[in-house]
Amino acid sequence: MSNVVKYSKSVTLAALLAFGAVNQASAANITFGGQAATDNSGLTSQRIDASNVISDPSLGFFVETFDAATSFPAGASGNTDYNVENASAGCQINSPLMVSPSSAGVVNVRRGSVPNEAAAPAGDTTCYAYTTPANEGVDSFVDIDYTNFLANLGDIDPALAGSRIDYLGFYWGSVDTYNSFEFYANDVLVSSITGPELLALQNGDSGNQVDPASNTYVNIDFTFAESFDRLRVVSSGIAGEFDNIVVGLTQRPVPAPASLAFLGLGLLGLGLGRRFKK
Repeated sequence: MSNVVKYSKSVTLAALLAFGAVNQASAANITFGGQAATDNSGLTSQRIDASNVISDPSLGFFVETFDAATSFPAGASGNTDYNVENASAGCQINSPLMVSPSSAGVVNVRRGSVPNEAAAPAGDTTCYAYTTPANEGVDSFVDIDYTNFLANLGDIDPALAGSRIDYLGFYWGSVDTYNSFEFYANDVLVSSITGPELLALQNGDSGNQVDPASNTYVNIDFTFAESFDRLRVVSSGIAGEFDNIVVGLTQRPVPAPASLAFLGLGLLGLGLGRRFKK
């Protein structure tokens, strides 16, 4: 666990409500903190392997790194329509996600930072995505839609068919006051978190490209009723950067509690003891 970011912070629902980060009907639980990704992409979720490679889809976790190297299935071709010319070697939006920017906005996938265009999240030397408005000061957004992905889960693993998404994690880079993330289920907004809210909770500085308080991994656990199918990244300035989007499914395997395992061993011992007494 030495590669886990030490200042991981849990935020209670009451605190989020005080900042307006979650609407009154929401029971989503938001925490901050991830682990150092071994593929040089900064931070990723603690719930998957640090390599960002999904080797066992039956576990019910999937990641979008915007890198062709971590596509699932391995080697699958993805969408390169949003790659930045001469700055996106090895980059792609991995299928089967659907990405659609608003008419007022732009979404790009690239490596590296460019002044007045985009800043890679702290420690991220791999591909990442960002959205900027066509007209600065005007809200624009990019939607990352999981509808088709969810509809075809049975083709990936029959045991996952009918799953919903109840966990979302993402690496939010150089958080700005004009950035926000919104989460929708069947076109209904179920939760959101804005730049000012995160910065206030983390004591971060807007736009800081290196401070861990302004470059953080966000984890959101949704109730079954609030499980979402579309992520919206909103920005009215330069820029809204993000990477390593991880989703977890409701029908992923749940390990048996350790107490039950010990109980099973105890019963086995009793059985063997009786057997040897005969």
